[in-house]
Amino acid sequence: MSAALLLAGSLLLPAPVPAPEAASREAVVLVAAENMYASPDESVEVVSQATLGQVVEVIEGSGDFARVRTPDRYLGWVSRSALLEYADAAAPRYARGGQVVEVTGLMANLYREPDVTTARPTVQAPLATRLEVAGEGPGVRWLSVRLPSGETAYVQTGDVKASDPAAPPPRGRREQVVATARRFLGVPYLWGGMTAHGIDCSGLVSRVYHANGVRLPRDANLQFETPDAAPVERDALLPGDLVFFGEDAGNVTHVGLFLGDGLFINATTYQVPVVHEDRLDDPHWSSIYQGARRPR
Repeated sequence: MSAALLLAGSLLLPAPVPAPEAASREAVVLVAAENMYASPDESVEVVSQATLGQVVEVIEGSGDFARVRTPDRYLGWVSRSALLEYADAAAPRYARGGQVVEVTGLMANLYREPDVTTARPTVQAPLATRLEVAGEGPGVRWLSVRLPSGETAYVQTGDVKASDPAAPPPRGRREQVVATARRFLGVPYLWGGMTAHGIDCSGLVSRVYHANGVRLPRDANLQFETPDAAPVERDALLPGDLVFFGEDAGNVTHVGLFLGDGLFINATTYQVPVVHEDRLDDPHWSSIYQGARRPR
């Protein structure tokens, strides 16, 4: 008798075959910024945000929520209504081919008509968002783009630059990294925030470097530990280096970006809860300084 058959009374039944593992699913984010929660419940901690046009991996679902992994490998629960799930692996992923532009403004407004006065924006696109180009104009001021939902919208050409989806993004120079960071000055602090509507310390660092062609882990402690960043002595700091802080030795809880001349920029609740510049030799920061890293 075949080993694949089992005797059940007088019947030969096929042995049960283990169910195949569920294939990985992907979805694209439809909104400017969607909160990622620690569990499938809007009343719990926000751990990060997924942003417009990101293609995320769908891990599992629970009611109106889906647990996703973002391109920076971060996990969290988001509302299913903020996602458009791809039917299968063959479906074209958003902004992975064709003509693509990248947002250079802190937050670009996308309109249903090529006019800033006739209606409010259809959606907003955060810095470094890639958008599919649908067509030209009208005129040199406007560009027609295709949103992740499939709808068409218009963006002002001054808010975007051409981007090659098949090529790795160019690495920004130190002065470009610093200039990008300073554009966030005055943005309110928001735990888990990743955009100019609100941002936290590690969100600021990761968004600034992403806009300059470098992908960093999402959290401060992960940025401190990543092998993609080299340790730097305090007296050897250069603009663009990351400086880390924490109340307890070996426990990194905060990160900033060194600007030069003893200054660093950070999103913090210390004194004023906005993105601002501080001095590294300030007694508060000196007392909790943990070290520095230089993204490779």
